[in-house]
Amino acid sequence: MAYGVFRVRNLTASEVAGCQQHNLRQYEKGNIPENVKPEMMVWNTDWIVGEKATYKEAIDERLKGLKVRSNSVVAIEFVMGASPEFFKGNYDARGYLSNCRGFIADIVGWENVIAFSEHFDEKTPHVHMLVTPIVEKEVKWKNRYRETVTVKRERRLCARDITGGPSKLRKFQDDFYQFIKPYGVKAGVPFYRGTFAEEQLKVYSKRTDHRVDLMNQLALQAQKELDAAKKKELNEKIVKEQKVQLEETKRMQELQKKIDYRKKMNKGKGWTKGDDFFSMGGGGMGM
Repeated sequence: MAYGVFRVRNLTASEVAGCQQHNLRQYEKGNIPENVKPEMMVWNTDWIVGEKATYKEAIDERLKGLKVRSNSVVAIEFVMGASPEFFKGNYDARGYLSNCRGFIADIVGWENVIAFSEHFDEKTPHVHMLVTPIVEKEVKWKNRYRETVTVKRERRLCARDITGGPSKLRKFQDDFYQFIKPYGVKAGVPFYRGTFAEEQLKVYSKRTDHRVDLMNQLALQAQKELDAAKKKELNEKIVKEQKVQLEETKRMQELQKKIDYRKKMNKGKGWTKGDDFFSMGGGGMGM
């Protein structure tokens, strides 16, 4: 038995770049998440509509002419896949992920599809799919007396109509399960409904959620910075101690110079070899 994986999240404009970094594997050398196998990246497939260089460019192009607030949801990311058991069956992994993409596109409209990335470099194959939540709505215009004057249809950015509320998300998951059931039969590894939502949240999101990867990277970076700070603090302490020792040495050298100078100046003035300089009167340094 296997279970399907379906995860969805809304993205504001400030979150798009982070999503792209994970999906397109745009990590700096040495910062690749531990759950990603670099040698397997060659099997990944990436696509952005209009051959745009970034998600932002593709989204901005799609949103032209629409009202967009600073906190608007400008894109929705769907992640679809299955548990490892399914991919051990007799069904083509790429074909399965392609069909998953079609499932979403048929719901939100192919024109809203912005990008997708198929990942084969993590524990299980999966696809990230980015769409713009643009819907065509019937808008009623009223006059000052609250009477309907005209009705027209217009395009609007409205993620709420697609993913708003638990009932819509639950329906998405139920529909996805019904959609993938036949593929489980073909693969000889039937899908089960079970506690699908809870399982994908606890297990699968840990493997694919770039925010988890980012948090791991931030934690690692924080530890490196902490270690560097401790090392710097230790070095500064050593330098400070060396400065104190150096100042003390200089002070003692200056004092010795004064003693030597006094001895030289008082030579032949009642001094004997055994005289204690500090016990002599008239030298300016008596006790």
